[in-house]
Amino acid sequence: MKVGPFFILFFILLPGTGSIAQSSLNNAIDFDGNGDYANTLNNPFFSTTNGTLEAWVKVRSITAQIGNVFFEKNEEQWNHGDFYMFFETASGKIKARIQSLPEKPPIQADIETNMSFWNFFNDWHHIAFTWGNNGMKLFVNGELQSDHISVTNPAMSNTYNFYVGADGYMLHNGNYVVSNFFDGQIDEVRIWNYQKTAGEILSLWSSPLDSAYYVTSDSGLIGYWRFDFLEDLEINNDGPDDVRDLSLFHNHLDLAGDAHLVLSNIVVPVELVSFNAAVDRNLVNLSWITATELNDYGFDIERKTKDIWEKIGFVSGNGTTTEMKYYSFTDNISLINNVDIIYYRLKQIDFDGTYEYSNEVIIEISQPQSYLLNQNYPNPFNPTTMISWQLPESNFVILKIYDVLGNEISTLVNEEKSAGEYEIEFSAENFSSGIYYYKIVAGNFVDVKKMLLLK
Repeated sequence: MKVGPFFILFFILLPGTGSIAQSSLNNAIDFDGNGDYANTLNNPFFSTTNGTLEAWVKVRSITAQIGNVFFEKNEEQWNHGDFYMFFETASGKIKARIQSLPEKPPIQADIETNMSFWNFFNDWHHIAFTWGNNGMKLFVNGELQSDHISVTNPAMSNTYNFYVGADGYMLHNGNYVVSNFFDGQIDEVRIWNYQKTAGEILSLWSSPLDSAYYVTSDSGLIGYWRFDFLEDLEINNDGPDDVRDLSLFHNHLDLAGDAHLVLSNIVVPVELVSFNAAVDRNLVNLSWITATELNDYGFDIERKTKDIWEKIGFVSGNGTTTEMKYYSFTDNISLINNVDIIYYRLKQIDFDGTYEYSNEVIIEISQPQSYLLNQNYPNPFNPTTMISWQLPESNFVILKIYDVLGNEISTLVNEEKSAGEYEIEFSAENFSSGIYYYKIVAGNFVDVKKMLLLK
């Protein structure tokens, strides 16, 4: 059996599917959608011509006709660097928007998710928006969304207040208005002064940043709010309702309304870093890597041929862990006949019995068209050599070694074999130099070849 090209699939399982792992994040900020928000009040400037904003977000309900605002930096409409990230009610999609200097017409650039989130309420999702020389990109749980435009307007490059959980702006009469309040929870808000890749985002998303990222400026972190506890930082002079910005810029947030901290129940999706199949003749070696696991009992390995899935093995999981774990399983396909494609998938099972399937890995198979006995390699040899052959159909195979006088000195194979390609090692360590013969008999097929042992 000759196995052709194989596909390697990489994927991430979304929260709520059963394949999840608890993060090490602590508290989050909770907004009720009715006058709750937080803002800086100190008109911060973020040096973000190239930048990244990321956070964990859980939408509980939609309370506004347009949608709820996660983050916003704006004073009056159409200012340089105005920035919004919001849930759009009509489409159910998350959008990020940058507006430019007042122009006629003004420039407004939007990028949105390629999936509706109406079915994902009360689930945590990691949202990351990046902008800069590589255009505008939006990631959900580390996956780049389909919308990707080349506009490179800088975001948040003005000195207006930074809002979390609402949209704040000034009317022409000088009065402030706060609207489009967010109903849900937000955690681990981070702003960087460079455009991060998906890999850079995923490498840090499952736990708080340590002090190495915010005690010096070379990490690129220019805003970091963990929402783990409240302090009195004399923001708005209204008591211990402030959230510290751990970056060097100290743009602390002041809570308004009934916004408060709650224990975070963020779960990080099991990141199946890789799932692949590698073929060695009649053996298919499956391997996969997880980054995090929660209550992981283990993995059923399933194979499909001729439209039927069957369990072929089980590999135990590692329970709950945030460390990268490596798994493998080997499937012998020598007895599989008359199929062109074999599918594999993983069934991840929790200790409570819930489970989730992975995507599929596919291998393509082509059967030999004729019987063939190959010349041994190497030849001459000392003291071992490889003998290979192929069968176009199942048959009983006898493979024997003879000396120059025709005496049988070794039997290498004496059993039923399915169609495919085979190879076996012959060791002549206990034989003297000279000419030897090897003979195969498979049904009506008989062949003999000569080999030379030189010591």
